Amino acid sequence: LLFDPGVYPRIRCISKKIISRTMFNDFISTISWLSLLLTIEIYGTVNAFILPREINLSRVGINTSPYHTKTTSKEIKLYTGKLFTATNNGEGDTSEQENNSLNEKQFNLDPPKEEHKVTRKRLVWLTGSNDLRTHDHGGFQELLEEEVVVPVFCLDPNLHLRSRSIEYLQQLYAAIKSMKESIPNLIFRNGSVITVLPELVDEIGDVTSVHVVADDVTTRMRNAQQSVCQNLIENSVEVVRWDPSLRPLAPWAIKNGCPAQLPSLFTEYCDMIENNDWVLASKNQMNDDDDNFLNNKDILLTATSVDSEGIPSWEEFLSMAEEVTTESVRYARSSLLATTQPYASQIAEWSSETNAQQALENYCLLGRDEFADQYLSNAAESSSSVSKNRSLYSAGGERLVRGNSNKPSSVLALREAPTVAFSSALSLGSLSSRKVLEAARNHCDSTPPVLSWDAKNRQSIDDIKNKNSLYPSDDPWWGRSSEGALADVVEWREWYQLLAQRSLALQESTLSVEGSSDDDSGDPRELGEVHYWRWKGQHLVRYLTWSAGKDYDEKDPVMLLIHGFAASAPQWERMVYSLRSKLGDKMPPIYAIDLLGFGHSEKPGLSYTQYLWESQIFDFCIEVIEAKPVVLAGNSIGGGLSCGVSSSLGHLCRGLILCNTAGVLVDPDKYQQPLESETSTEAALEGNPEQPYEPVPLVGRNSLDLFGKTVIDLIFPQVEERLVSIYGARPQNADQGLVKAIQQGATNPGSPNIIGSGQKLGPNRPLNEVICPPFGFVGPVLVVMGLEDRVSSPMVAQQRASTFDRLRDGVKVERLETGGHCPQDELPDGVAEAICKWLPQALDFVPSDVQEQIKNKKESYVR
Repeated sequence: LLFDPGVYPRIRCISKKIISRTMFNDFISTISWLSLLLTIEIYGTVNAFILPREINLSRVGINTSPYHTKTTSKEIKLYTGKLFTATNNGEGDTSEQENNSLNEKQFNLDPPKEEHKVTRKRLVWLTGSNDLRTHDHGGFQELLEEEVVVPVFCLDPNLHLRSRSIEYLQQLYAAIKSMKESIPNLIFRNGSVITVLPELVDEIGDVTSVHVVADDVTTRMRNAQQSVCQNLIENSVEVVRWDPSLRPLAPWAIKNGCPAQLPSLFTEYCDMIENNDWVLASKNQMNDDDDNFLNNKDILLTATSVDSEGIPSWEEFLSMAEEVTTESVRYARSSLLATTQPYASQIAEWSSETNAQQALENYCLLGRDEFADQYLSNAAESSSSVSKNRSLYSAGGERLVRGNSNKPSSVLALREAPTVAFSSALSLGSLSSRKVLEAARNHCDSTPPVLSWDAKNRQSIDDIKNKNSLYPSDDPWWGRSSEGALADVVEWREWYQLLAQRSLALQESTLSVEGSSDDDSGDPRELGEVHYWRWKGQHLVRYLTWSAGKDYDEKDPVMLLIHGFAASAPQWERMVYSLRSKLGDKMPPIYAIDLLGFGHSEKPGLSYTQYLWESQIFDFCIEVIEAKPVVLAGNSIGGGLSCGVSSSLGHLCRGLILCNTAGVLVDPDKYQQPLESETSTEAALEGNPEQPYEPVPLVGRNSLDLFGKTVIDLIFPQVEERLVSIYGARPQNADQGLVKAIQQGATNPGSPNIIGSGQKLGPNRPLNEVICPPFGFVGPVLVVMGLEDRVSSPMVAQQRASTFDRLRDGVKVERLETGGHCPQDELPDGVAEAICKWLPQALDFVPSDVQEQIKNKKESYVR
């Protein structure tokens, strides 16, 4: 009992009672008791402040999930006081022992171990990108002898908070709090990570290495990681990067330093994965039971003399975000329509490590459909707590699950439930992609395929590490199993992450930019600089940028270019080249974005609607462009989306350029102006209750992916021929770069779902409403119409040009007699010339209410 630090107070209490009874009978006995009491008191003090206390992390957030069949309790031990080296206590407690009381687990009943000298200190920098977890974390693995770990998170306002959406802030805050609960000795600091981390290294003293996750692909985080690591290296601190990818032994892995070796087509990538021996080694590493937690060793997370500033409250967290966010962004977030995603509050709840692992366990136990019906039945209600402003995006999601009493399992995309549940946690790192894949392969019930030929992999491969025989090449024609949908989420994310790493590696080596043409055919182009942004903190989006001319006035609007269906951002490169040749030093900064589901942006398994894409464009204007005045330019569906966004952006939009735009356009003579309460926008915000979503009768949602596959299989062999026809005036501009980009997009995972999602589109808001007063954009509009449009037909192009002419004042129509459906790429000089003539109108346009809005801005902008 003397080695139990909780015993001596109870003995003291008993001794006092005994003393009171014997004081007058036996003075010597009393002295004896006092001596014993003093001895125990001294030992208790030493024990409390010097000897280590073990705490089982399963009590503070490390989930020991029952679907790990051979779980070992490789626990992190939190030590206070003097530093001790890492020790290996062998196999952990049994599941029966894990259910013992806290008092039985909390105290160490063994004699104190011999103190060892600490010779190495490892600082683990938690960046907030793919590393906010305690399981499967490279920074906590492979400890050396006599090495201790000091975990650090630095909340950098400019990196983590500036211009961020309330949704992302909620997700990040949940993940940080969970880490602090799991690792009480986590050192938390505020400030610029570029200065704080090197200073912290000096403050701790004798730090021999800093362990940090491999460079992210998003621009902000990548720049911060590279700057900090370079600073540490210059100060003779060893920097160790760890790879969170599914297959860290692959030829294109970061460890091998050759991301450019990644095949450009997903099909080639799958072939390499399934036909090479190095994959088996990766699988063994990925699914090793010892990696289910942290390491084959226990880890000592030690308290030092370094102070931690503590996690701020949620209100303080928001206040910090407000302080570093520009006034224009704060005003836009408070006054304009929200872009809150469906299930926003539920996604935030699942963003912490503890809750994410619990959700994964529930998914494996319930299966996809029951999981969706239980947790994803209220798309809009779950989002209303995030923002008081209404959202077209969340209302569109609510329309799907509410119409005709639809169950989520009958209307959501085949992979939507696990995509919604785990994308945030995977991006933050609260959940390891390897853990999710291992759960799909070995801990979900196996679902037999409906069609016999979809079972080829299951029949030919027997892998004890992949019980359900799931591979990235799986592409069943009918439906997708629950376990397959879960595996696809991480496999698809992995592919797009690798594709981004490849693009950045090519750019940084000055070889070429992925997606741009490698030949000199056609008109010249100006390559854009590749960047990545994670929309809603979850899904990768590629965008290109072109610098401004030296005489550009910072008060003038920037330009954002939006491509059409099946196209991507590089399709604007020829037009940018022509525009710079004409504007010269007055060229504005230009951005071009890949819509989610196209180009090199991710194709997550969501239900795609026009309001999803409009929200993406809107958020890009607020978070990346940071609410600067903008001119939107769009081709085909990109034009129709630009019109909707211009209405939502209000005073921030200063002009529209529409190249053979899509969108419902009613003859002005026949269009009846609705009351404000009866507009299409108001109906959409209510989820279009008069036009509810109706799933495909009899065959249901499985038919949507099948339809998409059929369309792709029919069109894929004809891509080059069709492009030459569409680019009738300049067929040489339909070069191999464009052909390759479209073919790559068609073969990328997730493409069939995007095509099939067309059946889920809600009623379109007419252009008469969204780009005309009193409810829409009232600024200048340039309509560039290629009259030889072989997609919609030349006759339709002529009719739409005539209708736009009569739409309203301020709409300028420029007809290109020989231009086709993509005039910006086919006849870039003609489009650039039309823009140069029209642009002064956009530069001069200032909405009449801008000054009044700024004057009467709200005191607090961040909700």
